[in-house]
Amino acid sequence: MKILINSISAKKESGGAFQIAINFILKSLEHNDVEWYYIVSQDVDEVIGEKFNSLKGKHYFVYITQPDFLGSYMKVKKEVAVLEKQIKPDLIYSVTAPSYFTFKTKEVMRYTNPWVTHPNKYSWSTYSFTSKIRQYLYCLNQKKMMKAAYAFITQTETTKNGIIRVTGVSSDRVCVVNNVLPEAFKTMDTSPIYDNEWINIACIGSPHLHKNFDILPKLIIELEKNGVRNVCFHTTIPLDSPMIKKVVIPLEKVGMSKHINNHGRVSQKELNEIYRRCQFCFIPTLLEVFSASTIEAMYYSLPIVATDFDFNKDVLQDSCLYYEPQNAADAAKKFVTLIANKKIQEECKLKMQKQLQKYGNYDIHFKAIKKYLINVAKGNI
Repeated sequence: MKILINSISAKKESGGAFQIAINFILKSLEHNDVEWYYIVSQDVDEVIGEKFNSLKGKHYFVYITQPDFLGSYMKVKKEVAVLEKQIKPDLIYSVTAPSYFTFKTKEVMRYTNPWVTHPNKYSWSTYSFTSKIRQYLYCLNQKKMMKAAYAFITQTETTKNGIIRVTGVSSDRVCVVNNVLPEAFKTMDTSPIYDNEWINIACIGSPHLHKNFDILPKLIIELEKNGVRNVCFHTTIPLDSPMIKKVVIPLEKVGMSKHINNHGRVSQKELNEIYRRCQFCFIPTLLEVFSASTIEAMYYSLPIVATDFDFNKDVLQDSCLYYEPQNAADAAKKFVTLIANKKIQEECKLKMQKQLQKYGNYDIHFKAIKKYLINVAKGNI
């Protein structure tokens, strides 16, 4: 059986989705019962290309990261169409989707855009009027492209229900496979690196507006008011991101830049080092499907303060402290409680390890996806 993995739209700046594509592609090398083919973006190739040197031009094909509407898009579209005709795959799995390409072969999309499936008033509030219009039109276009797929893979029941509502596909054509801890972390040294001077808090993710990282300056000021003056938040905001102006620069202006350590875009190995230095985790997101940061924090036993949303509770349940979204004062109170109370910290850690058992095995995760892909390819679904 031939399955073509499509990651042509996987971009470095897309954060979790980029890592998910890389992890899935690498894991496929261990499963020779399927004849895998790959069309990957240059961004993906820069990270894992050397592991596919023997397959390049045969099973592994690299293209300029798409969509690149002002440059290579039409050329790449034609080349991919020719390649599809030559390979004649039984199925195409678009691990980052929609990829802005359509195929004659039956396609399964991995779809995890909460803006299309379950947005809320908090996430919409982060946009200006003009941006809301732009985002609304973007979502309309996404919905249109989704209808080209035969089936979908997603991470939660909430998202599954949204996909069914948008596309009208039957329930069996949307497979839920929970997010899982990336395999790479299990091969790394995760022992804590202690710091007696600072309370280090991980706040990890791509700097999209709905991630709400711009709450950090207000939170730091609120913590100061509550007598907590030695916190340092560790972020991964790319240096060219507009979010720098909302997070880092405001603290520099008031002489509080020491409370932020922004590492920029990092590899999984570098991310491991950040988590090892932290004692807690902050998840201020206003909209999510299933954040990788949540699982990673549990894996490193970092007690969490997170926004009070169902998508967080589905994963964390009662293993963390929740605060009112966009309320920095409430988030500060939760951190004051957590930092001061060792008993609560230990209770959270025990509960997190119980939750992590559901999300800790990447091999089971991969096999569940592969099984579904094979069933779709065989016409069983």
